Amino acid sequence: MGRLSRRLDPDIPQSFYVLMGGRFVNLVGNSLVFPFMTIYLAARLHAPMPVVGLVMTVYGLAQVSAQLVGGILSDTWGRRKVMILSLTVGPLFTVAVGLAHNTWLLLLALVLMGMTVPLFQPASMAMVGDLVPSAKLSQAYSLMRMASNAGIIIGPMIGGFLADRSFFLIFFFDALSMLSYLGLILFFIQDAARAPLQPRTGTPSGIRSITQDRAFVWFATFWGLTGMVYTQLYQVVPLYLHLDLHDPASRFGYLAAENAVLVLTLQWPITRLTRHASPTRLMALGSLFYGLGFLVMTLSTHMLGFGMAVLVITIGENIINPAASTWVARRSPEHLRGRYMGLFGLANRTGSALGPTLGGSLLTMGAPVWLYTTAAGGGLVSGSFWQFARWEKAAEEAPPTEDSLVT
Repeated sequence: MGRLSRRLDPDIPQSFYVLMGGRFVNLVGNSLVFPFMTIYLAARLHAPMPVVGLVMTVYGLAQVSAQLVGGILSDTWGRRKVMILSLTVGPLFTVAVGLAHNTWLLLLALVLMGMTVPLFQPASMAMVGDLVPSAKLSQAYSLMRMASNAGIIIGPMIGGFLADRSFFLIFFFDALSMLSYLGLILFFIQDAARAPLQPRTGTPSGIRSITQDRAFVWFATFWGLTGMVYTQLYQVVPLYLHLDLHDPASRFGYLAAENAVLVLTLQWPITRLTRHASPTRLMALGSLFYGLGFLVMTLSTHMLGFGMAVLVITIGENIINPAASTWVARRSPEHLRGRYMGLFGLANRTGSALGPTLGGSLLTMGAPVWLYTTAAGGGLVSGSFWQFARWEKAAEEAPPTEDSLVT
């Protein structure tokens, strides 16, 4: 592995590639579940779409809390310990979701799953920032996304096959993937050497100092709105295909696999093409592609139209995600990087949590209402990021003032 990592890029350490390999294994398992969660809940709860959307919102809010807690703990305990905790406890609640037949037990297991599984995410993102030189961060986050989506190529197709037969199996193999990732961390990954941690009394002031970073707060807010738009693809589109168009659950699995294949094939060329562009301008461009993708969905009810829409949305995704992670990693001080990543993830999870409720309610008013509103949302976020980029450029060129956007 050491020889291979030096051959790939001598500036990126071996631990990063182990982390990337573990992320691949983990996403194979995760993508067995997440494309089919709304269908699973609709089948178990026998509830209409707005209720399923509300349950997904509760689940999303649990994930939101995990992002914040995971970020704080990764700064105080260390990145590795938080990842071990998440990948030890998370599988237990994942299996519990698949086994629960009582409605209240299902909801409890779902909330506990949401509070534990995502704990490792801000820790792992912060660890990438610790391990990789600043000049290579965009490349590193792109590689992490490619590994994730290589896993997603496999997972949804297997998950769709399994979901048509037994929903429990998708939760079981998801838990198994987390335990495999845990093994890699235990044997091959150590925390990077970092600056001494602040004392425990500094934790609240650390959060306060981040919330006083107005540029970050605006960026995270817009990032949350992109999550609200993007989550329509993985949470509401499956319901639309299954309940409105009467397609089997496995049909969306192919669209999810298409998304993953496109990320794997397009991420590296897009990253190289845009490597000199401002991350905030890239956020504006990528959000515009999100809106255009949902606009394409209004033109057809056939899989070809949905396939074209996924292509457009995926181009936007490939532009947005490395740019967003790179912006946050560069802005965050090392001793607060976990908190920055936690709040950054919290913003996106909040948007993703609210998205299914909003999208499910709009879908009950008719598919055109839902699709046109989602497309308009993508355009609004694009314009917001474009304005933010102008503010950021002005702040860099002018001396800081009391009223400037960046503190």
